[in-house]
Amino acid sequence: MKKLLCLIFLCLALILTGCNQTLPLANCTRDSENIGGSISFKYNKSTGEIFIGGENEQIQYYEKNIARGWQEGGNRIGLKFVAPSMVKEYETGSISIQGKTISSGDFYQEVNGQKTGEAIIYPLIKNIEEVIEIKITWQDGSEEQVYKVIIKEGTQLMQQKNT
Repeated sequence: MKKLLCLIFLCLALILTGCNQTLPLANCTRDSENIGGSISFKYNKSTGEIFIGGENEQIQYYEKNIARGWQEGGNRIGLKFVAPSMVKEYETGSISIQGKTISSGDFYQEVNGQKTGEAIIYPLIKNIEEVIEIKITWQDGSEEQVYKVIIKEGTQLMQQKNT
């Protein structure tokens, strides 16, 4: 009887506190426009590390673009994340990057009014030594995943053109 009560208490505690679902890391590629320019890209899906650039490669500079959500000009790269296949609910979740959080599933791309399982982001690269962390929770009840953007040694940042 004592074991049964302990088992019931344990099950109740798990239900009340909730168990976050562990999902596999997402697929990640460059965005279809190759924002950032013609630079090398390598993604290690087992670690979530994204390697950008290389010796004498340049990350392009882009002007401020409110339509894309770019509040300031700077060097950017476009990354496309495809949610794991288990994600079925696209109205929740969040992405945190560089001190900004996008929540309520607003990061998912839409096609004909339907949200897809794709998220495209454009991190601002200010310092090539900085490792940029991207934290994604795909939907309510899933664990947060951490991806790291690493700019490889020798990569350069294109300068803003003076007009």
